[in-house]
Amino acid sequence: MRSIKEIFVIGHGPSSSHTMAPAKACDYVLSNYKDISRIEVTLYGSLASTSKGHLTDYIIDLKLKDIPHKIILDFDTKTKHPNTMLFNVIDSHGNSHIEKILSIGGGTIVTRDNYNDVGREIYPHKSFKEILDYCAGKNMSLKDYVLSYEDDDIRAYISNCIDAINKSIENGQNKDGLLPGNLNVHRKAKSMFKNVKNNDQDQLMMASAFAVAEENASGSEIVISPTCGSAGVFGGIIGYFNSLNLDKESIIDALLVSGLLGIICKTNATVSGAEAGCQAEIGVACSMGAGAIAFSKGYTNEKIAQAAEIALEHSLGLTCDPVQGYVQIPCIERCAIYSLKAKNAVELAGLISCNESKISFDDSLRTMYTTGKDLSSGYRETGEKGLSEIYKK
Repeated sequence: MRSIKEIFVIGHGPSSSHTMAPAKACDYVLSNYKDISRIEVTLYGSLASTSKGHLTDYIIDLKLKDIPHKIILDFDTKTKHPNTMLFNVIDSHGNSHIEKILSIGGGTIVTRDNYNDVGREIYPHKSFKEILDYCAGKNMSLKDYVLSYEDDDIRAYISNCIDAINKSIENGQNKDGLLPGNLNVHRKAKSMFKNVKNNDQDQLMMASAFAVAEENASGSEIVISPTCGSAGVFGGIIGYFNSLNLDKESIIDALLVSGLLGIICKTNATVSGAEAGCQAEIGVACSMGAGAIAFSKGYTNEKIAQAAEIALEHSLGLTCDPVQGYVQIPCIERCAIYSLKAKNAVELAGLISCNESKISFDDSLRTMYTTGKDLSSGYRETGEKGLSEIYKK
């Protein structure tokens, strides 16, 4: 498994797969080819279907602004991965150079030479059961397990991410007006914070989630966790920790554990909505959030696993059906609901003995992935079915 730095990344919305990854793909092509006459970029699958709402065409135009280029949306050709980009680089001699690049979720790209931001494998274990067994043998917490394999700067890295999330909450709660696009969605976080009663923790949690999700929808800086579309979930989690006056070091510890859950999901399944629906984005974020809250409450490794499993199990089948391709409806409200769901999963785990658990985290993760593969493509970030279809009528 790779570093949890791949799970928490500071970047700009609205989509890690559709905005940040294409930007990285353009950078990759530009860094590898110096003699460029023009570039043709073909987007397939989900990248083609929701390119406008996710600002895919905008970011490619921005990155390639100094080079003649053309963007082709191919809705018909079937590709092995739903987020496939084909760059046809034509040099000054008329020679064509093809680069096929995949966006695999969380802003990570895969190319012919396996380029990505954090490509080094650092963890020797793959499944959560392997990790739990190892920690049991070493009498080690999940936090200490992460610290034993990550680079020495990991705490500082996570600290910066927490600062960025708090900045997104602050920015989001002080803005009003309409979000970008054709849906005319009004920002709600500012009024939500004003309507919080008696510092109610659940209300603060949801208002914080809205603030970050609305910042993401407007293309502002947020923290991928594990994707842009699900960033609001951890806005809610951090908002909850803030309401508890939890100290910074304790929050860092909690996010180390949640990052481990996220990289397990990305390694053994996916965090791409185009590949497995929103269960792979907000479902995984909810599970990560449950792990963070459970750790902050002093739960054992087994109890943390139980809480994370409950959150993931009850996110199974969650579809990705963004209206008109914008990361707004149902994404923003969903972030708030699932941040609260993470907390509820922890509360439920606290009432049930671990011995009563019949389904493991690894079981739920495998099920999430196979369920995602079984979902009709219309429910996997193509903007074709579900709420998207209803809205078109």
